[in-house]
Amino acid sequence: MKKFVFILAFALIGLTYSAHAQFEKGQVDANLGVGFGASFATGSVSLPPVSFSLDFGINDNISLGGYVGYSSSSEDFAAWGGGFTWKYTYIIVGARGAYHFDLVDNMDTYAGLMLGYNVATVTYDGPGAAPVSPSVGGIAYSAFFGARYHFGNTFGVYGELGYGIAIFNVGVTMKF
Repeated sequence: MKKFVFILAFALIGLTYSAHAQFEKGQVDANLGVGFGASFATGSVSLPPVSFSLDFGINDNISLGGYVGYSSSSEDFAAWGGGFTWKYTYIIVGARGAYHFDLVDNMDTYAGLMLGYNVATVTYDGPGAAPVSPSVGGIAYSAFFGARYHFGNTFGVYGELGYGIAIFNVGVTMKF
């Protein structure tokens, strides 16, 4: 275990010397991620939360962009004698803005807000008609904090913590 920690620390130190800097005016970042701690999931998760976001640099500190997130889950009530299942899907589409800080060398750190629309649908799979039609939609909002680390001129990784399709998102990022 100590060897693993030493190798990981050495690799991270080496990467910081080859990484490219922060955020710039005109920069476009496309993020594709998977979420943990689904904020909407009920029952067993059928598809983990996935998200795609795009950020465009208005100046060296402010970006504007878009966000799309998707997740699905289901609840099986076979043990209740009825043998029925509720299936849930969640889609969030929104516009987001972020302020980029120089908190850590060679890393783009940022905090922002998103405003969008949440489409939550529920389907019933079982005998007879569905007892209710609980599908809803409405305003979705999020506050988030994140960081991006680019290994070169284009490819990198990112992580975001905040309320959205999931509480914590990690994934890959491409800078254009």
